[in-house]
Amino acid sequence: GDRNKQMKLDRQEWNTEKIWKRSLKWSIFIIISLIITHWMFMYIVGYQEVFDMIQEGPFTNFTSFLVMIIFTAAFYFTFAWFREQVCTLVCPYGRLQGVLIDKQTINVYYDFKRGENRAKWRKGEDRKAAGKGDCIDCNQCVVVCPTGIDIRDGQQLECVNCTACIDACDEVMVKVGLPKGLIRYATEDEIEKETKFKFTGRMQAYTAILLLLIGFLGFLLNNRGAMEAKFIKPAGSSFFVRDGKINNTYNYTFLNKSNQDQVVTIKVIEPQHGEITVSASDKILVKRDQMTKGTVNISFPEKEVKLSKQNVKIGVYDQKGELLDTFETYFEGPFKLQF
Repeated sequence: GDRNKQMKLDRQEWNTEKIWKRSLKWSIFIIISLIITHWMFMYIVGYQEVFDMIQEGPFTNFTSFLVMIIFTAAFYFTFAWFREQVCTLVCPYGRLQGVLIDKQTINVYYDFKRGENRAKWRKGEDRKAAGKGDCIDCNQCVVVCPTGIDIRDGQQLECVNCTACIDACDEVMVKVGLPKGLIRYATEDEIEKETKFKFTGRMQAYTAILLLLIGFLGFLLNNRGAMEAKFIKPAGSSFFVRDGKINNTYNYTFLNKSNQDQVVTIKVIEPQHGEITVSASDKILVKRDQMTKGTVNISFPEKEVKLSKQNVKIGVYDQKGELLDTFETYFEGPFKLQF
């Protein structure tokens, strides 16, 4: 229920109703904590790995299971007891914001010039003639605040800009027939000097920079490759000669960033005359949003290898022959004296 119902339940004796409601609430908190923990693990190790761990059981992956229990307990502790103290004691956001704002920063403010002197509401009273402000001291802005601060005391580090106080105050103002906006988004100068909002030069500059950053982000997202490929020589490996050709082995990693499965082929772009031998098949299936690993051999005729270590450029192509990605690495051969 609302705040009053919750306070009443706190004072109530432990009967069937209280046990049922508290058990339901704690169960919901545990379920939410478990969901958050599993999602966090999926983000780190991948959803398939998490599903595999669940099927294998806790004792097969005991360390991972123990970590998940610890994180679930931490989230449950936050939901059940720590709550707003995360914002007031742990989270550095408020302290960082405190050193970044000035009198021209838009924030959640109480219009003290309009609201003071605050006094209880009396129907039919001319508050202006009585020297009273628009604040009727109903305390609703404090009641709804998740961190328990009084916004009428000024801007405070604990404020998380949730604007619950704005909504509560506007609702009260409508009921008593006074203008909304006693608590609103404004600058400190706007409140103190009673001036209207101005789109200042600094705000225009910040807006332009923000739009440029958004545009650049959109450009990067639009131009990112559908496939990311890497070819790395195994540690300690060297070349070998077979049928008059010098061979090098590479471990490949393909990351499919598109929303559809890709069947790819590998070719040596530079230098020419390079041949690719894939361990399984010439064509490699890379499922959408997944990573595929394997091994390939690259070979050159002995007469084409001029240096003991030379650069090679490898391309990855789709079924239509379009180049998806390239990767530059090196190719090892026998040492040759250069005259």
